[in-house]
Amino acid sequence: GYNGEGQCDVPSPNSDFVAIAGGNHSLGLKEDGSIVAWGRNDSGQCDVPAPNEDFVAVAVGGWGYSLGLKEDGSIVAWGSSNYGVCDVPSPNSGFVAVAGGFTHNLGLKEDGSIVAWGNNDNGQCDVPSPNSGFGTIAGGQHHSLGLKE
Repeated sequence: GYNGEGQCDVPSPNSDFVAIAGGNHSLGLKEDGSIVAWGRNDSGQCDVPAPNEDFVAVAVGGWGYSLGLKEDGSIVAWGSSNYGVCDVPSPNSGFVAVAGGFTHNLGLKEDGSIVAWGNNDNGQCDVPSPNSGFGTIAGGQHHSLGLKE
């Protein structure tokens, strides 16, 4: 596919990945819980903050930022923070999944509720009531999805 930003040039060694995410940059989650990033890095979206360990999931936002879910249930966000996309709402704990939209994010809590933050110009952060019973989340360009269990 399109590789204008180097997002298809997986760095060596190309092994031990357990999850991936991509846009104009790409993230690979390794078996050891570290993240490898490559591609466009004009906003620091490939500069994984230290300590680069204990990650269990990754997501890419469309506006030059990255997201990582830690083993302890917290979310780490880095890169361009337009619309506050890197400002994870408090309490930053109890998350079991993370998803990036174009300029907004979603976090799924262990109780099945969704937390959304960032740009809300189309209501993409307005989780409908009742905000419970969700098992899967996804972020689109200007919309959000939640799958009930």
